[in-house]
Amino acid sequence: MAGFSDVTVDGDLDMMFVSPRHQRRGVAQQLLACVKAQSRSNGTPTLYANVSIAARPFFERFGFRVEAEQHPVLRGVMLSNYKMRKVLRNP
Repeated sequence: MAGFSDVTVDGDLDMMFVSPRHQRRGVAQQLLACVKAQSRSNGTPTLYANVSIAARPFFERFGFRVEAEQHPVLRGVMLSNYKMRKVLRNP
């Protein structure tokens, strides 16, 4: 498997993963294109994602904008990520 992603009907892009063996080959771009197409067909106006520091440039390249920097705590460890949003327009 090269990668996977999922999105809820209300536009929460919950997961996007690309296998290290398949990175830098356009897999994430194709996954995002599928997520956007599915969301548009559902009538979802906006996508949201909690994005890692490393993934932020990728999402920005495809029109996502930072709404907030977040610092969730997981098992006692504070992490940093970004709440990002992209308004979908008709193709």
